[in-house]
Amino acid sequence: MKQIVKALLIVLMALPCAVYARQLKPEVLKAMHNGAKAEIRLKVLDDRGVPVTNASVSVVFDMLPKPYSICGKTDVRGVYVASGKTNGNHIEFLVGKDGYYGTRKKITYIQMHEEHDVNEGKWQPYGAEEIIELRKIRNPQPLSVAIMRDYRNTKAINTWLGFDLNIWDFVQPYGKGKTTDFEVFFDWDGKWLPDYKGMGIRIRFLDRYAGYLQQGKAVHSELAGPYSARVDLPYAKSAEFYERILSSTERDIHKFDQQKCWVVRSRCKVDDKGQLTSANYSVIHNMTFSCEPDGVAGLCVMGVFNPTPNDTNLEPKR
Repeated sequence: MKQIVKALLIVLMALPCAVYARQLKPEVLKAMHNGAKAEIRLKVLDDRGVPVTNASVSVVFDMLPKPYSICGKTDVRGVYVASGKTNGNHIEFLVGKDGYYGTRKKITYIQMHEEHDVNEGKWQPYGAEEIIELRKIRNPQPLSVAIMRDYRNTKAINTWLGFDLNIWDFVQPYGKGKTTDFEVFFDWDGKWLPDYKGMGIRIRFLDRYAGYLQQGKAVHSELAGPYSARVDLPYAKSAEFYERILSSTERDIHKFDQQKCWVVRSRCKVDDKGQLTSANYSVIHNMTFSCEPDGVAGLCVMGVFNPTPNDTNLEPKR
């Protein structure tokens, strides 16, 4: 019986791929099997839009059975043209220069449910321009950094818990944290499969003037977040993320935006007139949540915390 179920699962998993393959043009299928030529015009700019000359560029064209690699330097216009052969899975670029944060980016010609084209043995668009941002190293400082996907787990669900961004953990007695930068609420009935119907988290900032400012981030750079925190804009006070199961095929999902980051203001102090006199600043690059059997909920927060009050610098020393 187990073998029959396993075989059925394999067939069901293969069906979307088979249908997808029938939609592709013969020349695309041939290129996916034997490879086709690809050319990308890399234009390397710094974080202010100025061309970066003499930057080192390493390019890897995914090609079975062995990837094809080339290296070079950008010209006086900050341009490097990369040409090679690929099955279309991906082309990866690594760009760097002394005094700059490195950038790693990957593009692909093969994506589900998108149009693809190969013309005369060349992936299209052939010779397309790809902008690569190389951010300058300005004023890095020794900050508290959490870059690993390290979940902090707790059985305290459906109640507000403090979270410490300097320790990157729940505050005592649920973790090792000492100061609450924000509070999190795990909205979950504690049920696991097959009765699991989804869960969510709520975030709130209690201190006056505390909150978060959402903004874009340099996703592919070693320095993804901003150099410093803005103090002239209003900070939001709360947020909610969730993943609900509506049916066997439908999900209602709202998660932390991978293309954005949060600049956070917390540990706020005010004078007797209610004016802000002191605060700490941090940046959150990602926030994910999870649940496990036995009613265990988990939170993973990745980012940078500046422990010096009123210092808006968010550029960590590596």
